[in-house]
Formats: sequence, C-alpha cells, structure tokens
Amino acid sequence: MNKKHVFWLLPLVTALLILCLACSGSGTDAQVDYDPSTGEKIVPDNSTEAEQISIVTPEPDLHREELNAILNRVTMLEGVRINGVNVGGMTKEEAKTAVLPSIEESKKNLSVKVTLGDASETFSGETIATVNDLDALIDEAFNLVREDNGFEAVSAEVERIRTEGKDFPVTVAFDEDALKTAVNAFADAHDTKPVDASVGYNKKDNKIDFTPDVPGLAVNREALVAALLAAHGGETLEAPAEETAAEVSLADVQAHYVLRKSYTTNYSKSNKNRKENIRHGTMDLLTGTVVHPGEVFSMNKCLGTRKNDGHWKIATAFQQGKHVKEYGGGVCQISSTLYNCAVMADMEIVFRQNHSMPVDYVDKGRDATINSIGNIIDFKFKNSSKADILIIANANGSTLTIEIWGIPIIEDSNGEYDEIRIPTPKKTKTLKPAGEVLYTVDPSKPVGYKEKVSGRRDGSVWESVKEYYLNGVLVKKEKLATSTYKAYAGEYIVGPDATEAPDTPKPSEPGSDTPKPTEPGSDTPKPTEPGSDTPKPSDPPTDPPTNPPTDPPTPKPTDPPTPKPTDPPSGGDEGGE
Repeated sequence: MNKKHVFWLLPLVTALLILCLACSGSGTDAQVDYDPSTGEKIVPDNSTEAEQISIVTPEPDLHREELNAILNRVTMLEGVRINGVNVGGMTKEEAKTAVLPSIEESKKNLSVKVTLGDASETFSGETIATVNDLDALIDEAFNLVREDNGFEAVSAEVERIRTEGKDFPVTVAFDEDALKTAVNAFADAHDTKPVDASVGYNKKDNKIDFTPDVPGLAVNREALVAALLAAHGGETLEAPAEETAAEVSLADVQAHYVLRKSYTTNYSKSNKNRKENIRHGTMDLLTGTVVHPGEVFSMNKCLGTRKNDGHWKIATAFQQGKHVKEYGGGVCQISSTLYNCAVMADMEIVFRQNHSMPVDYVDKGRDATINSIGNIIDFKFKNSSKADILIIANANGSTLTIEIWGIPIIEDSNGEYDEIRIPTPKKTKTLKPAGEVLYTVDPSKPVGYKEKVSGRRDGSVWESVKEYYLNGVLVKKEKLATSTYKAYAGEYIVGPDATEAPDTPKPSEPGSDTPKPTEPGSDTPKPTEPGSDTPKPSDPPTDPPTNPPTDPPTPKPTDPPTPKPTDPPSGGDEGGE
C-alpha cells in the first residue's frame, strides 16, 4: 500500500474508533473526571470528532468538458461579424479571407473632396494607399469569451452573442506617408505666390496705371493631412490655407513711384505732315515705354527707320546745313524734348549730338538730333535709377510733353539731391564762315534763275551745365555738354547767263544769328519754302552739299522760273528738325 492510500485511511479509522467508544458507554454511566485544582467536573470536547465526521467526498463537475470546449475553441463564435461580414464558425484565416472584399469596398467609400477657392480635388482610397485594423479586430473577435467564469456565465454570454450579434467594423484610413505626398502635390498645384504691386501704362487713357498687390495663398499642409486622416469618406473639406502678403504693397508703389520730370515743347506752327510725324512717333511708338535699371534706351530703335511705310509723312528736315524734305521730318523735336526730360530725371546720357544749326523749339545747346538712314545718328540714355522708369508722352497737335516716372530722385542719390535743373546754356564763341558765297551754275536753269541753297551764317559754340538741388538749395553743378553749330559761307544755284556774283551777302540775306526784321522769327515758312518747319533765318545752316540736288526737267524758256522740288534724301548727318 502506498503513502497516498494510508493518508486517506487514517481519518476513516479514527472515525470508527470514536463511534465504537460512544456506543459502549451508552448503557452505563460515563466516567466523570474532576479538575483537582478546582473540583469542577471536566466536560469533554468532542469538536474534533464532529468535524471529522462531517468530511464528505465532493460531487464531480458534469459540464467541465462542455465548458472547456467553449474556452479552447479554434473558431469564431456564432453571431460575430467583422466589417459587416458574418464570420461565425470560421478560423482566423478563414475570417480574414471572407472580410477582405469588404475592405476593398471601404477603400472606394473613403473619398473626400477638398476645395480651395474655385479649385477642388478628390482624395480617394482607390488612388492613395490606405491602412486598416482588420488583423487587430480578428484577434479581438477570436478572443471573445475565453475567461472561465463558470459554465452558466460562459454559456449565457455565448448565447447572447449568438442571438444579438457582435460586430467589429474595420477602420480604413489613408496611409500617412502616402497622404502627405498627395497633399504636397495638391498644395504645389494650388498654392499661389503673392504678386507685388506694380506700375504700368494705361494705353487707353495714356497715363500711368498702378496695379495693386495680390496676396498669395499657401495650403497648411500639416493641418490638411490631419483632417484627411480623421475623415471617413463622403465628406467635403475646405483646405486650410493662409494668405501670404506681397513684399511691395500698392501703398508702397504709390508712395515711391513718382513723376521724376516732365518737359514740354511747342509745335503749334508746324504743318500737317510734321504734326502727324510727331503724333505717330509720340503716341504710337514712344509713350508707354518701360526702361529697366541699367538698360540703354535708343531713340532710333524706338521709332524705327523713317521711310515710306504708310505711317511717316514727308516734312522738312536738316541735312548738311540745308532744309530738305524726308520721311519723318520733325522727329528730332521728340528726341530733343526727351533729351531735356532725361537729363533732369537724372538719367545717364550715353550719346547725344546737336543739330548742324539751331532749332527754335529748345534753347541753343539743348537739342538732340537723330537720323535713321545713311549716316545714322542716335540719341541714347541709360536708366541709372535703381528701379524701372516709365516714359509717358503726349502730343496734342500744339504741345509735346514727355514725362519720366520712377522712384524719387532722392532715393537714387541717397539723399544727396532731389532735383536737377538745366539753366540757359551760355554762348562761349562765335564762328565766322570761311571763304566766299558759293555760286553753282546750272546750265539747265532758265535765264536769270537764282536759287538760295543756304544763307551765309555765323556759327556758335554753347556750353550747358546741370545743377543739383536739395530742398531748393543748389548743392553742386557739373558740365552737361558742348554744342557747336557750324558757320556756313552760303550757297546759291544760278542760271548759266547770270553776271552778278557778289562777294558779300546782300542786305536781304542773313549774315549772323539775328533774323532780319522782314523775315519770320519762328516756324512761319518763307513763300519759296514749304511748311512751317523752316528754322528762323538767324539759325545757322549745316555744311553745303558736296553734290547739287537732282535737277528737275529743264523748264521751257517761256515758262516762269520755278524752284526745283527737293526729293526725300537718302540720309545725311541729321534727321528731321
């Protein structure tokens, strides 16, 4: 007999002995014992016997096997649904396979429309990678009712799930890294940079036009990612965005873009063709021109070649000290007006040349001639400002006004000066003609024919300066230019039988810069010369031509003497006056 059997027999034997003793004393008086110290009767303690007698063998658990089957199952409980799919009785792998199609449908439903102003874009789980909690939910569903709470409690919970059902919806969301990429692409496409305020030209009204600044718009990318991660689909979100201010506001431009200088000349006495040339060159070609910092402006490049193109008209011009007719006659008044404006607007003069003889619309020493054919002469200046300049010109048929707009002169001069003036130039020298009046005999002319090509004139030299002012106080001055107007001995074309060839100018001929009282002192044309563009007789002419003008057909002897018409030149040392 092993020790285990002995252990269970001892209590049984003891119980039998106690029972026998009780039976043997039932018919006789029990022996009574007394406590010798007190003399009191001692009552025996039978509690141990009673306890030992009450020990019984426990009844076996009849539902243990059924309970263990529930707690140790390898499938889902009946009534369990994952993402709406009934997976009761399925293993974990079987449940996952069954639920996956519904996950694809959830991806389609994960569609969020994002708007930004008028723009919109849809973020969809079909095009952007997603994540879900399917695996975690399968584990959670599989672990339902795994704790031993007794057969009755466990059975009741299993029955409740079977009848009421237990659903585990799967959460499908955008993958954060993939979503960030999509949001960055959206922001890159729809972010707008701020636009600085600017100055421009209003062609319709022929005036300066200020364009206001436009703030930019930048998507808050982090906030948009967070909003999309929390979205469930079927929603429309306004993309969180912040305005970004332009660096140059409208107030900045209006405060810092000013009229640097305006200069006006008069051409009211010009003839129709000359007026049209000035209008075309000014209103069609020059006005609205923007010159960037450091850029060189060319008058010839702006106006183009003056030729028979349907725009330029034939009008009086200077050529080697004589008046000629050519296309674009009169454009030198545009270049001369711009020259004065550019100097006083503090532009750097790159090239300027005065006429061969003075003109009457600006002071001597303040003109600028140009020519686009033959011996090309240009007027150029460089924008020496720190900012763009805008040229606005207006020709109204009477006066020509040119304006240069830009930042204040004082900003370019770093506070040294705020205004530039050109005082009246000073005559420093008189030049006398060399040689006698030139008489050229033209055999084709009739008897007594005499044509004045150019009068005898003194020349002169003029010095001009620039004066710099700050708050109306002269702070410095510097030389601007030296202008030399040539002296001319004079030239006539005469018939073959002319006998008189005076060595000195006749009283009716100008001999200096002072006009005769009987001759016009303005643009009024002489009876024998066309147009009102003829300079004052006091103005010296340019050098006489090396070749006589082309002759017209010889008039018949009976015809009255007729002046030879002058054809448009092919080019010379200067252009229209």
